[in-house]
Amino acid sequence: MVLLSGLLPNPKLETSVLSISLNTHSVLYMIPLGLSGTTSIRVSNELGAGQAKAARLALYVALSTVAMEVILVAAALILGRSFWGYSYSGEEKVVNYVGEMMFLMAGSHFIDGIQSVSICNMFL
Repeated sequence: MVLLSGLLPNPKLETSVLSISLNTHSVLYMIPLGLSGTTSIRVSNELGAGQAKAARLALYVALSTVAMEVILVAAALILGRSFWGYSYSGEEKVVNYVGEMMFLMAGSHFIDGIQSVSICNMFL
């Protein structure tokens, strides 16, 4: 992806924004990923103990927790879009372009967060 960004009209700007976006998304995805792992272990333990209702409850709790997390993070991304780029760069073009990308990142984080917890346990 980084190599293909060199073919775009302003490769330095595109590469800067791409690296900031990927870094931000990678850090933020660790929360739903951790919840996914813990949910999978909890549900497996409950099913191994023969308690299907407790496994289903654990899944519902995890889904509601990750739903609250992705809503809060998406709201923070959208509300902080005007100054998040300054954490990485002082160039005005980069900061403005990162601000534009925050809407896409908020939507992507919302979908990825819900999917990461629900796909592991979709057969309950």
